[in-house]
Amino acid sequence: MPAAPSTAADRRLGAEWVVAAAVALLLAGAVFFGGGSGSGSVPALGIAVAAFAVGALGAAALRLVALPLPDRAATVGLLAVAGLVVWTGLTMVWSIAGDRSWAAFDKGLVEAGYLLAGLVLGVLGTRTARTAALVLAAVLGAALVWALLGKAIPGLYPDGDRVARLRSPVDYPNGLALLADGALALGLWLGTGVSDRRARRVAGALLVYVAGLALVLTASRAGVLGAILAVGLWLALSPKRVEGLALGLAALVPAAAVGAWASTRAGLVDDAVGRAVRVDDAPLFAVAALAGAALAVGVAIALERLALTRERRRAVGRAAVAGAALGGVAALAALALAVGNPAAWAWDEFAGGSEDVNSPGRFTSLSSNHRSAWWGEAWQVFEAHRLAGAGAGTFAIARLRYRDDATAVTQPHSVPLQLLSGTGLVGLALGLAAVAALALAGVRSVQRLEGGELAAAHALVALPAVWLLHALVDYDLDFLAVTAPALLATGALAAAARPPARAPGWPLVAAAGAAALLTVGSVVSPELSSRALDDSLLALDEGRPDRAADDARRAESLNPL
Repeated sequence: MPAAPSTAADRRLGAEWVVAAAVALLLAGAVFFGGGSGSGSVPALGIAVAAFAVGALGAAALRLVALPLPDRAATVGLLAVAGLVVWTGLTMVWSIAGDRSWAAFDKGLVEAGYLLAGLVLGVLGTRTARTAALVLAAVLGAALVWALLGKAIPGLYPDGDRVARLRSPVDYPNGLALLADGALALGLWLGTGVSDRRARRVAGALLVYVAGLALVLTASRAGVLGAILAVGLWLALSPKRVEGLALGLAALVPAAAVGAWASTRAGLVDDAVGRAVRVDDAPLFAVAALAGAALAVGVAIALERLALTRERRRAVGRAAVAGAALGGVAALAALALAVGNPAAWAWDEFAGGSEDVNSPGRFTSLSSNHRSAWWGEAWQVFEAHRLAGAGAGTFAIARLRYRDDATAVTQPHSVPLQLLSGTGLVGLALGLAAVAALALAGVRSVQRLEGGELAAAHALVALPAVWLLHALVDYDLDFLAVTAPALLATGALAAAARPPARAPGWPLVAAAGAAALLTVGSVVSPELSSRALDDSLLALDEGRPDRAADDARRAESLNPL
């Protein structure tokens, strides 16, 4: 009779899947409860990532799991990320608004925790990339479905009465579009897998369809560029590119059709139309969306019977490349006939175009939506504080000296310029070093993987790649819901199929516990201070000045900045 599995092996397998479940919960917490660009979710998520890190290290010390040994590039990347977070905290010393720099430091701590969570997934060994891709596909797919449900059931997202662009649960249309871009690559991977082919094909087709429909309703131009990058990167890397192209067309054509129809309905895409109009259009959208999903799944299943020889596969691939090239040339020629010099027209539109409205019509505009002005202001802030910056998170205040209008903005809508203005050349250098090192670790990961792990890695690559593109024109670092998935994918890529490291000793676990307590104290103190301040004001309203003074002193002790 075959020998029964050892109890130790059972415990290790169970611990590994507990780690995977914990990572999934952490990711869902960031995506669904990230709180937009604010810091409301930072205390809870900070406690969660600190507990997870200490728990994983403790499990490794008990030899329940074997943490992966990162290669040199990944190690340099981790050190650069840690250096950037520490430098962000140090800017509190000279910051023009120390409390804002503290908030940026706390958010950086939490985001670095998601990079570590991706690395910890390496305990799964040769299942790391596949597990990370499945977790991301499930969480991002659920977020996109929830966003679309807000159109079908208006009560799920009451603020849609004010601004119609799709943005829940991220609270930012461009951020939700970035998640849809990553979901496109994950859907193509799911739908072209080998095992459980029918179930995977259906799941993949649905994910691509939902991502495409959500992308249209976010009306995000950067999201469209990100989608082109995500799909193009996956097609370039995956040997299943022909199957992926067919699956993509099967899902995206119905998504585009439903999105185009939805763009004609005031209750779905116009701001401030009133609840009655939204309620009238909601059931029509639900029916159209479900019909589109059924069509996407039906066509995807029908494509299973499509047999492609090697010659036909190559022919289809060449035809797709030629078609894309001809389409690009035709579009450029048509643009030149309409506007003359396309480059000059594009720059005039970008720098001097009027502010875009929150409607699908913004797809036809190249206006920067004030970004060109904010970038200029960020550069002026940097020139005044070249080495160390004005303080992380202080752009809203630092720009007041240089602005030409009264438009309110918290960040310059460009992560490199955000780093330059807030943390100076040192911060930007650390950020670039982290990107370069982690990108190299990802490339090496793709080179060493094979089979199912390699196929999953091809999909994971899209998330950090799209994040980097999007970060050039937006402030993604401020959104945990947007940055956490990209960092989780980056960490998983760096850890996939890496050899196990030596089990950590208990002194290291104790040191990690102390660091976790400091992290919890840092992320919780500002929130406790705010509550104490509220108590002080309430006591003052109730005619208790002594109690108000005590609460105010407690608020200051918790947050002296």
